[in-house]
Amino acid sequence: MKSIETNIGRVIVARVIPDEDLIDAIKVLVKNYDIKGGLINVIGAFKKFTIGYFDLNTKEYNFKTFEENVELISCMGNISYKDGDPIIHIHISVGKGDYNLIGGHLSQPSIISVTAEVFIYEINQKLNRVNEPFFNLSLLEL
Repeated sequence: MKSIETNIGRVIVARVIPDEDLIDAIKVLVKNYDIKGGLINVIGAFKKFTIGYFDLNTKEYNFKTFEENVELISCMGNISYKDGDPIIHIHISVGKGDYNLIGGHLSQPSIISVTAEVFIYEINQKLNRVNEPFFNLSLLEL
C-alpha cells in the first residue's frame, strides 16, 4: 500500500445546468478555482450518459452510452493530474424509470437533464497519475 496525509482545503459548490456535460463542467471548475486535487460528490439527473467497466482480460474499458432520463443516485470520484492536465475520475450509480440501478465508470458524453449539484472537497496537495504498465492504466502516484 502507498499513502499520503493531506488536509481538506476549500469546498467548491456548483450547479451544472441542463445540456451541459458534467465532466467538462468539473474541468472548468478545476481550472477556474485552481484545484490541486480533491474528492468529487454529485447528485442530479442525466439525459445522456456513458458508463463503462474495465475488463481485466483485455486491459481496456468497455463503454456504453445511454440516452434516457435517469436520476444520478450516487456520483463520487477524485481530481488528479497527468502530464499537467486534470483527470476527472468518477464512478456513478443511476436510477432508471423502472427503479432499476446501473452504474460504472463515467465517461463522455455526460449530459445533464435537470441539474447536477457538485461538491468538490479540495485537498492541499496536488495528486498525479502515472501509467501502471501491468494494467495499462494511469493510477495515483503516492
